[in-house]
Formats: sequence, structure tokens, C-alpha cells
Amino acid sequence: MVDADGHVVEPPGAWQGLPEAFRPVITPDAGGYEHVTVGGREILAVPLGSLARPGSTFDQPSTFRPLAEAQPGGSDPVARLADMDAEGIDQAVLYPTLGLYFSVVEDTGAAAGLARAYNDWLAGYCAADRTRLFGAALLPLQDPAAAVRELRRAVDELGFVAGFVRPNPCLGRSLCDRAYEPLWDAAEELGVPVGVHEGSSVIVPTLGADRPFNPLVLHAVSHSFEQMLACAQLIAFGVLERHPGLRVVFLESSGGWAPFWLERLDEQAESFGGFCPDLRMPPSEYFARQCAISFEVDEHTLPALVPFVGAERIVWGSDYPHHDATFPGAVEALRATVAPCPTAVQAKVLGLNARGIYRLPSRRPAPAGIVDDYFAAVTAHDVEMLRSLFAPEATFDVDGDRRTGTDDILRYYTEHTFVFEDFRPVPGPLQLDGRHVTVDIDVHLGGAQSRVRDEFDTDGGRITGLRVRGFADALRAAGPG
Repeated sequence: MVDADGHVVEPPGAWQGLPEAFRPVITPDAGGYEHVTVGGREILAVPLGSLARPGSTFDQPSTFRPLAEAQPGGSDPVARLADMDAEGIDQAVLYPTLGLYFSVVEDTGAAAGLARAYNDWLAGYCAADRTRLFGAALLPLQDPAAAVRELRRAVDELGFVAGFVRPNPCLGRSLCDRAYEPLWDAAEELGVPVGVHEGSSVIVPTLGADRPFNPLVLHAVSHSFEQMLACAQLIAFGVLERHPGLRVVFLESSGGWAPFWLERLDEQAESFGGFCPDLRMPPSEYFARQCAISFEVDEHTLPALVPFVGAERIVWGSDYPHHDATFPGAVEALRATVAPCPTAVQAKVLGLNARGIYRLPSRRPAPAGIVDDYFAAVTAHDVEMLRSLFAPEATFDVDGDRRTGTDDILRYYTEHTFVFEDFRPVPGPLQLDGRHVTVDIDVHLGGAQSRVRDEFDTDGGRITGLRVRGFADALRAAGPG
């Protein structure tokens, strides 16, 4: 279970290393709003504790909470890890709260200082458990060269797994502006994705801001429409064409717009593609090659839209600890949402896709981590991940059916195991003996339940041998796939 979009809540202490002129200042008013300013410029006005506490609303001032009453796990990693354990979340990639709004800071020095201070604080937060908590670097787009330097520092020195940008214009520049070409070059070179994340605000330039104001409409439009426009611009203006190794994740905007929008862009490209000289493929093909999108945990159209978005391009985000997060109960809601999907699709959406996009390590060290990855790969029917887990000359024995080498081993899975859509192994506790691992598994296959035992030999990095006992009986109980 991998949360592709969680949030932290920056405490006042996160900014202590900054010059006083650059530090965010929080000033409450009589109505319960907290006004956040940087260098005298207001960047946000909201009851921060309500913003960062699940279940909060903003239509009753009597219920407003200050920052001090925000969900503790937003700023305390130990509390967050406890909440993750209670939910059943293994790993989380983290995005900011106040940092969502730094894009309106006009002073480039202040923007770069804020990004550096935030990323340093987030690195300390993630240090509570580097196998479970991972940072997405705040990038000061006000100064593209500084954004490149900060992304490199965050990845190389702090161990972050992504960069974060907003879809809105920053100092008049959209994400398709050529000024950002060095940033996309750096992301490609470093092998990290860029998370595009919106945050509703009347201060940040937002689509629809010229129309009658209503918080419901603003929030709905900003999160989805800004992401749709960013997606279109990154494709139509050639950013993805010029940077084929760049990976982009569109977060917290619902996922339902992707099929409609890609079909619409493909259609428009037939008539207006001549205005986009860098567009060499249909827009949907760029999305399939380089993009992913997060669905909400209770977005019930997800199973119907998987064929149109692609099972490998869907992740989910908890939005914890923000006001519209489902907490407690995010994982329970998500499992109910994906229940109609085949087991392999569920495994990808629940965590394997996010692990691959962010290139997250296994939660446990080898050999336990190798075995964990094995069960993730077979549940997801992921042949290439399996190939990476077996040594080239590995041996494989399933109730006397003996094979050697990855190609022959993978042939067994594609011919016997992956023909069952409902295949689901549930491993019990691992029994470790040096590099040898034994585990008993409850296997759901073809509507039948069976008990299987796996014995793994590893070399510390890959599986060198696997003996399976009881799977032939499971196949017989299941009947034809």
C-alpha cells in the first residue's frame, strides 16, 4: 500500500534558518482566519488547523481551528507512522501544505530560500523512517536555475524521490515555458518524476478567477481544470516530445478527466496539430508513455476507467492530513473502490505503480524485501518485475516441474498462473535462515483456496532458486483458467 500523495504540515520551526525577512509569518484575525505572509505579501488566508485536519469544513467559523490544532501526524513523523500503521499504509510520498502557496512569492531569493528550508525540514521528517517516508522536493520556479540546483540537491543529498511544481502560472510563466527546459533535463537525468499538484486559493492565479466567486466552484475548478490545462500544455508545446524520459504525475485532481481529456486532445490534434510543430504523436500516446494520474480513494468510476487510462498509470493519494482526506478509513474505502477490478489491477493501483514511478525501495531489507517484491510482482502479473528478481540462471521447481533460467521460469507463470484473473497469494510470516526464506501461502485461484509452501534461495540481491510445493494441487482445484 503506497500513498502517492500525502502531505506534511510545516511548523513555525521549519523556517528558523531563514533570514527573518523570508520567514512565513502567521497572523490570526478575529474571524479565525490565519493570514500567512512572506516579506509582507499574503500568500494564504485560512484557518490552518482546519485545513490540516481531516473532516473539517469552512462554512462554520465557530469550528475553525488554528495551526496548533492541526492533525499531529502532519508535523510529527512518529504520529504519522502510527496513523499509517493503523490505516495499513506501507509507504508515503510527501508534499507540502504551506509550500503549496509559495509560488506567489515574487522575490526569487526568498523563493529559493523557502524551498531549501522546506526541503531540509522535510528531510529531517522523513529520517524517522527512510524506508516508509519519502520527500518530493519543493522547487522555486521563480528562478529556473535555482529550481535545477534545488532538485539536484534534494535528490543527491537528501534522498528525495520526486520534484513538486504547481500547474498554475508562476511569475507569468506556465509549465510549458522554455525557461524550464533545464529543469526537465535535470529530472530526466536524475530519473525522478515531477509531481504536479494544485492547491485552491484566491491568491494564486487560477482558472475561473474572473467569474463569480464561490469556494465550492473554486476548489472544484482549480484542482481538475488547472491540471487538465497543464497536461495539455506539456504535451502540445512539446515538453514531453523533447524530454521522452521525463515522467509526470498529476495529483489530487481526480482521475476521471483523463480519458475524456485525452480523447478530446487527440481529436483537436487532427484539426489543429499544425499549430503544434513539436507534436509528433497523438496526445494520448505521450500520456501513455510518460504520465500517471491519481484517483481519489472513493472515486467510484475508477474500475470503469482503467481500460482507458491504463492500469499501469493509476495511483492513489490519501491527502492526509488535509480537511478533505478520508481518515481514518482511506485504505478501507480504496479497497472497496477497486474491488471490481481484477486482482492484478488492484495490486498495481494499491501500490506497485507508485513504487515504480517514484522508484521506492522495498520496505524491508533482503532477503525479506526480495520475497515481498516477488509476491507483489506475481499478484500484479508483472513479468518484467519478476525478471528483475530472478538471477539469470536461477532454478525453479514446482512440484517436480523443473526449470532453469529466467525465460523458462517466466514461461511457467504466463502459461499456468497468470491465466487466472483472481490469482491472489496471501503469504504468512517469513521464516528466515540466512539467505534462505520459507513461507506458507494461502492461494486464491480459480475460485478455490489452497495452501502452498515456497522456499527461496537468494544471493542477497536476487532469487537464485525457488521450490514450490502444493501449487499443482491448487491448479487442479482451480480447473482450466
